[in-house]
Amino acid sequence: MDVWKLIEENNIEELRQIETIPDDELEKEKKLILHFALEKKVKKEMIELLIEKGAQLKNLETNSLQIAIMNNSEIEIIEYLISKSALVSLNFQDKCLILSSVMKYLNKEDGLEVIQILIEKGFDFKIKNYQNETFLHSILPFQYENSFEIINFLVEKGFDLNSKNKANETPLHFACKNNNKNSFEIIKLFVEKGADINAQNEQKETPLSYACQYLNSVEIIKYLVENGADINITNRRNQTLFHFICQNENQNGNLIEMIKFLIEKGLDINSKNKFNRIPLHYNLQYQNSIEITKFLVEKGADVNSKTKTKETPLHFAFQYQQKENSFEIIKFLIEKGCDINAKNNKDETILHLACQYQRNENSFEIIKFLVEKGLDINAISKLNERPLHLICQNQNENLIDIIKFFVEKGAEINILNIRKQTPLHLICENQNQHLIEIIKFFVEKGAEINATNDLIETPLHVICQNEKKTIEIVKFLVEKGADISIKSIRKQTPLHLICQNQNENSIEIIKFLVEKGSEIDCKNQDDETPLHLCCRFQNRTSIEIIKFLVEKGADINTKNNRKQTPLHLICQNQNENSIEIIKFLVEKGSKIDCKNQDDETPLYLCCRIKSKNSFEMAKYLIQKGADVNYKTNIQSYYYRESNETPLDIAIKNDDLNLIKLLIMNDANVFILLGNELNKHIIEYFPKIYSIIDELNTLLKSNENFTDYQIQSNDSSKFFVHKLILLLRFDNDENLLEKFVEKCSEKPKEIVQPLINFLYTGFFNFDNFLQRFQKYIDFGSEFEQTEKDYKAQKISWNEMYSKKGLITNSKKEEKEKTQKQEDKEYKLIEDFLKEIGIVDSKWIKQKKGRKGILNDFHKLYQESKKDFKIICEEEKEIEVHKLILFLRSELFKGMFLSVQDSSDQVHDYTKKSFEAINQIIYFFYHDEFDESKLTKGIIEELEDIKDYYQLHQNSIFDLIFKNEF
Repeated sequence: MDVWKLIEENNIEELRQIETIPDDELEKEKKLILHFALEKKVKKEMIELLIEKGAQLKNLETNSLQIAIMNNSEIEIIEYLISKSALVSLNFQDKCLILSSVMKYLNKEDGLEVIQILIEKGFDFKIKNYQNETFLHSILPFQYENSFEIINFLVEKGFDLNSKNKANETPLHFACKNNNKNSFEIIKLFVEKGADINAQNEQKETPLSYACQYLNSVEIIKYLVENGADINITNRRNQTLFHFICQNENQNGNLIEMIKFLIEKGLDINSKNKFNRIPLHYNLQYQNSIEITKFLVEKGADVNSKTKTKETPLHFAFQYQQKENSFEIIKFLIEKGCDINAKNNKDETILHLACQYQRNENSFEIIKFLVEKGLDINAISKLNERPLHLICQNQNENLIDIIKFFVEKGAEINILNIRKQTPLHLICENQNQHLIEIIKFFVEKGAEINATNDLIETPLHVICQNEKKTIEIVKFLVEKGADISIKSIRKQTPLHLICQNQNENSIEIIKFLVEKGSEIDCKNQDDETPLHLCCRFQNRTSIEIIKFLVEKGADINTKNNRKQTPLHLICQNQNENSIEIIKFLVEKGSKIDCKNQDDETPLYLCCRIKSKNSFEMAKYLIQKGADVNYKTNIQSYYYRESNETPLDIAIKNDDLNLIKLLIMNDANVFILLGNELNKHIIEYFPKIYSIIDELNTLLKSNENFTDYQIQSNDSSKFFVHKLILLLRFDNDENLLEKFVEKCSEKPKEIVQPLINFLYTGFFNFDNFLQRFQKYIDFGSEFEQTEKDYKAQKISWNEMYSKKGLITNSKKEEKEKTQKQEDKEYKLIEDFLKEIGIVDSKWIKQKKGRKGILNDFHKLYQESKKDFKIICEEEKEIEVHKLILFLRSELFKGMFLSVQDSSDQVHDYTKKSFEAINQIIYFFYHDEFDESKLTKGIIEELEDIKDYYQLHQNSIFDLIFKNEF
């Protein structure tokens, strides 16, 4: 019977008929059945029945009391759960979750009653959360109907009003930050009950600082000052209360009253912060209020005060102008004597800023006003920019009128900025709606049409990169003398740039340029033709352009400096039109199996680049004869292995559709077996994935495992993927049969690796036989190998059991005497201390004595599981390589012999203490987050790895021979 369904249907009668809830019904997907019932807001009677029938109150994730409170359960249910020990054995996380749920419950009328019940039953409301905040901190930002009543109750219960969170904020800081209807009453309560009125947070800001910055109440500020709040205190940025008021988000008349009150108390209205900004600067930045501006100036604010970047209040008025009041503020400041010719640290006048920051409809009027006031229309900034340069980068709807005004007033139109751009260059970058009219105006006024910027680009080059380019603009420039053959610093002609930046008008422009004589196979500095660029930056218009270029003679097999043909670039930069383009290029004679600089064919690229079009593109190329078994011969940026096939990369990308396609088209699944390196790996397969095997080899032969090193694991990873494939296709009998048929060509080379692979712990032996015995005749060779391996494994287990390294069962582990445990712990502690990695105090703090012993045993027993996780996860190969090394070689290396080089080891471990601790972390924690491996740590670990590989002796030899 589905108990969960009974709960959903609120079927109490049928629930009574159940004697006990079945074990598999108690929890689903980490959710307890009782929690599910609480979420469904069932009545108390059903909750009682569920607990009576065996429902658990909590699991590792959540507590039933938290769920009940979070879902606004009735008070009687909460009381019942408490009576059933829901408050017993709560950890820190449980308590924090309950407090969080209570905050939500406070919106109910009986919210306070929940707090009272929990306190009466012994729940500790005074604990601090992860931000070191008390419950009182946490509820202050929220609006509750009875906020004051709740807070007053908590204060009466002895909450510390001077408790500080991680930012050193007290509850009084919070009360002065959150603007609600009870703010004044709460602040008065806190002050009356002993809250420190001048407590400073980590930025040295007091509750009064917060009140000035966040509240809009003169009453509160007066109250705080009258009760001892220091008005002259400044924060770390040397900001006074005036600075905070002018940054206040509440734009209303009360701000003036607040300023007036503080002036009466003697606060300096021209006080400067660490950036030399006075309150007037901040008013113009945040408030942009004409009323506050006038009030501050009337009270003595310095209108020519300069910041560290030499900006006056007038500079700020232009930089932060808004739609309303801006012109009025600017005129007011000028009337009050603000220097209109003042320059900032970039040598920009206010006319520069007026042209750069146009945020309101009065922009043109403001510019005319400034020019009439005598500002230099050709003033030069440090970037060699004139006001005309800046206005040409603007999107103002009156742009053409403003430009005409500047030119009429004498602005130079061929002057260059620091990037050697003329105003015509800049307007060709612009996307203004009057673009064609402005360009024509500049040319008619004598703008140099073939002037080049610092990239040796003419205005024609620039317009070809503009999204708003049109055939009309390009024709106009060419007819007026624009040179279509000039090459930029990257040797690009306008035709290159059109193909690189395509829009709906590109095909017409390209046809026009080609007709005017633009070279169709001209190469840029990357040896790319316009056809290359069209394929690299393809979009929905590309097919028409590509067809035109090819019809006009473009070479479809020409290669760039990375030996890429247009076909390579289409396969590498796929979109919804790529399949149509590929078909066209192949039909026109594009070479299907040509190789780029990284030895990649177009088919290989289709398999490497994961997209929704990859399958169809690969399918077409295979139909046209692409080599499915072509192997890359060199290592490249994109992969670590040489000798990779399209199948290898499809496996790496976990693309099952491509994998099936390739196998069905004769892709050789075991092509890697021809590689000598992989034969070597197969031979040592058990060693790579089993620490027990490593230790056995070392004990029996004193062979150093680093002779063949873990670096070869990259190849083994691909081999593992291929073996996993076998088990992923068991539902597709036709494909499986074809797959195994190919394997049978080299049965001895394949059967033995599969046998070895079984013992890595990846797959169940019986399951393997059931799936593959009908396809592969394993024969007596398999039976003998199985027998030998199992016998050897038993002997190893016995040996390690005697040495105390592994145990055969939990029962035997419990039967260990305290004496043996002491001996083992002492041994572990001694050699860890001896090589200076960690001290015993650290070990005991992290894990405890018992935990250390358990971890050392678990390390041997669970090593296979660890390797499986590492090998199967899709992460960066280099990180895999490093962790595999740490799990095997470096583990032994950590316990080097201290006989010959104890001083060396000690010095080295001190030098790399942070990295060593990271290594210890790997072995003392079951779950390891690879993202915690910072670049610095990885570099340290690589250094340590190289250092340890120089040593041949392992302290394990000493332990086995002398201690056990």
